[in-house]
Amino acid sequence: MSEKMQTSMLDRKSFRLTVLVVVLAYFMVQCYWIWVTSRWSLHMGEDLAMYQRLIKETWWLTAFYLSELGGSVGIVFRFIASIFALYPAIIFLKEGEKALPKVKGKAATAILFESLYYLTYIPTVYLGFAYPIAASQKLWYFEPTPPWIITFMIAGVSCLMMVAIVMPCLLKLRATIAKGNAEEVAKWGSITGLSYLFVTFWLNYSIAWAMTLVYWPERAQPGIEIIYRPHNTISFTITVIGLLLISLAGLKTLMPAIKGRIQEVNIKSLGAVILALGAYFIIQLLIFYSIGGYHSEPTTWMELSSPFHNPDFWCFSLIFPGLYLLAKQ
Repeated sequence: MSEKMQTSMLDRKSFRLTVLVVVLAYFMVQCYWIWVTSRWSLHMGEDLAMYQRLIKETWWLTAFYLSELGGSVGIVFRFIASIFALYPAIIFLKEGEKALPKVKGKAATAILFESLYYLTYIPTVYLGFAYPIAASQKLWYFEPTPPWIITFMIAGVSCLMMVAIVMPCLLKLRATIAKGNAEEVAKWGSITGLSYLFVTFWLNYSIAWAMTLVYWPERAQPGIEIIYRPHNTISFTITVIGLLLISLAGLKTLMPAIKGRIQEVNIKSLGAVILALGAYFIIQLLIFYSIGGYHSEPTTWMELSSPFHNPDFWCFSLIFPGLYLLAKQ
């Protein structure tokens, strides 16, 4: 991607419109989540006495509330991030590349709040690693109570990887944007994007699918044979193998930018990676509704992949910039 091509792309209003579409999708999903979390947080406050009776042990009650309400705080942080992201996207649409110095402060603030969103996963990490102890003591944790390995892997291991890898990348990107060095922004933007691909999407979703293979009959999980159902075969394959291939393709495509040679990034390959990621979410959505939604198969994976439960569902909008870049002459 030569400097001339990069400038031309940023000055094309059609491309800037696709960026705004992605940010609007991000904003709208956060609006939905702020509504959901406000109701859930109110419920948690009203039903404290009930949870005290159910859980009994103070340490586990504390871990439970820190995890649940920590998640609510995280949703608030992400909602704030979406507001700060919306302004730069609108100004960028109107003014093009010349708007970038003007909006970098707001963009950096949006990324800061996105990193704080991941910070609020820490109480969930604690709950995940403490859950085997709680399970051994037969302490309450939702109904039906999940096998210890599921909560340990999803709340503990998966969330730990996001806190340890994605959050520091976001903080470094935010600091780099504040300084305004284009090559460093491209480098850390690429590294941060790859952290999402490998950790938030591939690792996180693959762990969730692996936990769906754990025997849990109360949640329609008969064991590994669940993967033999055609829709699950497709979903499992595009998650475990497909997302890995997308991530590896992203690594190959963005490596020149990471090495400081942004002009060597293949714009069509980048578009293909972005399009493939957006298409992944659309395919999962089609699978979800084609089988009748969560209540027809209330598994660990169906809960995560539900558009009403997946905080990353806004990524379906990536098909628009992906298609634009892939088709660009």
